[in-house]
Amino acid sequence: MIPVFRKPFQYPLAFLAALVTLASLLVGSLFYQEQVKASPLERDLAAVPGVTGARVERSGGRWLVRVELGGVELLPVTYRQLRELADRRLGAGRYGLQLADRRTPALQRAFYEMSYYLEEARARGNFAEAARRVEERGRELGLRRARLYVDPDYLYLELADDGGTLYHVQPLRPPGEVNGG
Repeated sequence: MIPVFRKPFQYPLAFLAALVTLASLLVGSLFYQEQVKASPLERDLAAVPGVTGARVERSGGRWLVRVELGGVELLPVTYRQLRELADRRLGAGRYGLQLADRRTPALQRAFYEMSYYLEEARARGNFAEAARRVEERGRELGLRRARLYVDPDYLYLELADDGGTLYHVQPLRPPGEVNGG
């Protein structure tokens, strides 16, 4: 009989191999989950009327949903649809929604002039007055469209001229504000 010499079992090498395998599987799983969530959401968002493009990416452990808007009929309706789609795919509160528009320097100047009306409306609750003032100031500035909308959660400002559009959405109440009950 020929003697068989065996090497002792290499525990450190086996542990290292298991660790590398586990890390590879984890990275692959995360990448797969991102693609499973991001790609279908981008398709769903692009199907919303007025959306010209959508990009979903993960940054710092949080999802960022960037939506490019063309002309929309009613900004609050479009925004609500976008949030519902993102909530369904990513989970409520697990992402940031960013609107990209075609703002011009003239629209940005108009926005800064009108931002006072938004802040005053938030503080005093005079939304009808603020909407009237936004439309009036928009006419004075020669804008094609100047509208302020409000719902229970957000203020929406929509400005448009012949060169572009500006969409601004801000929470009705500052983050962390608690309503008494």
